[in-house]
Amino acid sequence: MIDLTTLSAPLALPCGDVSLRNRIALAPMAGWTDVPFRRLAWRYGAGHLVSEMLSSKPELWDTGKSSQRRVLIQGVRPQAVQIAGSDPKIMAESAKRLVGQGVELLDINFGCPAKKVCSKAAGSALLADITLLQRIVEAVVAAVSVPVTVKPRTGHPPSDRAGLEAALAAQAVGAQMGVMHARSRACRFVGPVDYGRLGELRAKLDIPLLVNGDIDGVDAARRALGSSRADGVMIGGGAMGQPWIFSTLMGQAPPELGERLTIMAEHLESMHEFYGHETGTRIARKHIQAYLKRLGMQSLCRASMQEDTAEGQVRWLRAHRNLIVDQGRRQQALGSAAA
Repeated sequence: MIDLTTLSAPLALPCGDVSLRNRIALAPMAGWTDVPFRRLAWRYGAGHLVSEMLSSKPELWDTGKSSQRRVLIQGVRPQAVQIAGSDPKIMAESAKRLVGQGVELLDINFGCPAKKVCSKAAGSALLADITLLQRIVEAVVAAVSVPVTVKPRTGHPPSDRAGLEAALAAQAVGAQMGVMHARSRACRFVGPVDYGRLGELRAKLDIPLLVNGDIDGVDAARRALGSSRADGVMIGGGAMGQPWIFSTLMGQAPPELGERLTIMAEHLESMHEFYGHETGTRIARKHIQAYLKRLGMQSLCRASMQEDTAEGQVRWLRAHRNLIVDQGRRQQALGSAAA
């Protein structure tokens, strides 16, 4: 059985004095892993946080979404931002500007399968042009003094090896770490993950490697590490509705039901404060649903969606707190009896 205690150890990057405080990272997920969520993830043990994906074009940075994505979180080290683009010169210039603003690690997105990203020859579209992908990494590495990491997928269709080639090409020009989503571009976010493909890469790669994809608990982390032989894990969707998963993977017991609802309430209020009440209320809806689904309370999702003010969302959660806890305890008791 894979020993998860190794995930608690720091992970040093090959060059310089930058290290991650442990080997469990939070994945950059546009629309989900924003500043309020990243703060929670750091509090509950995440060893590495990367911002939501940012366009390499600085003229787009002052829009509402992009400016919020560039907010650095006090106390987090290294301060990491993910950028996406297809022009090596623009990527290098953007990297320099971000480092000048306090960024301490740059991650390059070679894995996003979204049409609006791939249509600009960025994200996972670059897996079809390893030469250009390598030129981008080389240009960014040459432009900055901070570590540069890459996040590709396994390939275009599940059968090809473009992701492996991309990671090796990036390493050859100075990338300090690779994070591999164990699906191809064609698979997007559905279908089985192929952790074994990363095992082949691990045998050839000298820089640290994190495995990403469908890791939502202890058993999944063991499967991912066992098949990939990666140095650590990066968690995306598996953290939604349970930001305490990072401490759980390091051996701590999950919070009790009442404490989970307290965390949920703090998260709601943090989103309302960060975005303002109107936008915060809208963004909070999907997070409320994620928490409720983790608690087995899908039946309450529709009712929670009816609240259209920040105050209403907070009142709704307070009013349903006892119901959620009682139902959750009954479900736990039934599960224990069945086992």
